[in-house]
Amino acid sequence: MKKTLVAAAPAALIAVVGCNPGTPGGPGVDKNKDQKSKVDKAKEAVGTGDDTFTLSAPTLATKLKQGESKEVTISIKRGKNLDQDVALKFDGVPTGVTLDPASPTIKHGDTEAKVTVKAAADATVGEFTVKVLGKPGKGPEATKEFTLTVAKK
Repeated sequence: MKKTLVAAAPAALIAVVGCNPGTPGGPGVDKNKDQKSKVDKAKEAVGTGDDTFTLSAPTLATKLKQGESKEVTISIKRGKNLDQDVALKFDGVPTGVTLDPASPTIKHGDTEAKVTVKAAADATVGEFTVKVLGKPGKGPEATKEFTLTVAKK
């Protein structure tokens, strides 16, 4: 019995911890997470709360060579009452790489924004972490990161 419990404990811990989905944002997000009630914490565990949102970015590295371009999709999962536009900004974009549009907006009725990532012929080569910042008209921002790999032509 003891061996079974010891074997099951790590699996249960992994199932409970899960993956990090990024930070939620929007006017309904409480920055005092430690002071949330059990009900609030249960709502968070089930899904996105009222007036909040989370962002999704490519889970696999976006790979391109110098001189190439690729389209990436940034998606949003909105809470019940978040009907605002969410402006996106990018941080950590390497030298010689541009995004078009540079500051896209996910409109209140849309679920995603498409952005073209273009590496110039002399773009810096390497693997980079690009941070996506989403900011609604009012309320806190949400963040998500994705990996961008630029290779030699």
